[in-house]
Amino acid sequence: MIAPKATHIPQDKVRVLQRKLYRAAKDNPRRKFGVLYDKVYRQDVLRQAWSNVKANKGAAGIDEQTISAAEEYGVQRLLGEIGEVLLSKSYRPSPVRRVYIPKPDGRQRPLGIPTVTDRIVQAAVKIVIEPIFEAGFADFSYGFRPKRSAQDALREIYKYINFGCHWVVDADLKSYFDTIPKDKLIKLVRMRITDKFVIKLLSLWLEAGVMEDGKLSHSPLGTPQGGVISPLLANIYLDALDRLWVKQRLGDRQHDAHLMRYADDFVILCARNPEKYLGIAKQRLDRLELTLNSEKTKIKHVREGFNFLGHTFILAPSRVTGKMKCFYYPSLKAVAAVKQSVKEIIRHQQHRNLPDVVGQLNLVLRGWGNYFKTGNAKDVFQQIDSYVTYNLCIMLRKKHKKPGKGWRDHPPSWFYDNHKLYCLRKSVTSSPNDVIRYGR
Repeated sequence: MIAPKATHIPQDKVRVLQRKLYRAAKDNPRRKFGVLYDKVYRQDVLRQAWSNVKANKGAAGIDEQTISAAEEYGVQRLLGEIGEVLLSKSYRPSPVRRVYIPKPDGRQRPLGIPTVTDRIVQAAVKIVIEPIFEAGFADFSYGFRPKRSAQDALREIYKYINFGCHWVVDADLKSYFDTIPKDKLIKLVRMRITDKFVIKLLSLWLEAGVMEDGKLSHSPLGTPQGGVISPLLANIYLDALDRLWVKQRLGDRQHDAHLMRYADDFVILCARNPEKYLGIAKQRLDRLELTLNSEKTKIKHVREGFNFLGHTFILAPSRVTGKMKCFYYPSLKAVAAVKQSVKEIIRHQQHRNLPDVVGQLNLVLRGWGNYFKTGNAKDVFQQIDSYVTYNLCIMLRKKHKKPGKGWRDHPPSWFYDNHKLYCLRKSVTSSPNDVIRYGR
């Protein structure tokens, strides 16, 4: 029987291209890639870039064009025009639109939002060049990389703490994305990519400037957070720190010092001499013209506890065996943030029907729970479940002007069974008997 002929859809061709580039870069770590620009404006690459941009949603840039507006204009028409502009080498990006989002500590994080067109071109370049750099990135780098997640980093930290690495350098870089020297970043890109037109695109984005309150500003430093290409560029720059760790074999048994990095957040776990490894990291960061935040960068013993990626790690006795082991669970800031989200939804949606309010809550609770469920989160999840049902009871009592607290009419099971409220504690993956009391 003759096997049916394989059907190659555009996405398949893009994946084949990425695999070839990855394999070529992996087989020869010193190879430089000089012919890549013609891949960027391929229509199958641009279609995949559009799919990625659409999936990420995002706000409009300075031209106020949204994803929906691009669809109304005609996706194929838009991609065709982008392809022609890239082919003629006349593409010029627009400045990014400056917006701010609140941080847990009350400060604001600046973001730069490119236009939809610029996001598509950035996504196309990323599709082409990311496999080349992925082939050389260190295994202990987890942020914004394919097939890697924060949960992978958390499990590695948990492993090394249980292996006896009880000293931690809890590091914090000061305004990392805003302080990357653009000239040094381009030099690091040129170590793998010599295609002058791809380099020009990257330089254009770095020099495009920021539009805020109608005023255009430029800076010799930084790559604005919010762009499609920014996380990859940030990883390329900090890979210089990772390569130092690999070259000096600091993770081997002789040193037993393990760097765990998620974008610009990183910790160093070691069994001894934490000051030494902080010094090594600082020396390399100084050469990169990056600055450690002296107030937030601390050396701690794991018995004190430390926070990383929204989790608190601590060394404590197991309730089952009594032996010291590592526990990790949502940090106080993470818990406060989800409680605030719950409170805001209930406060602003209480005029709506209960199923609508529960639907909004479920979106928040499910996303938050999926991120934190891998640790020892049982006590925390139970606390938040109680917080949600308590506030829903208060809402219903006020709405229907009923006396009492409403527990008898609306017990927790009533919300879960009758209205399908998402139950966090049922999603916990850790052993129910081996947990640590929250807040330790």
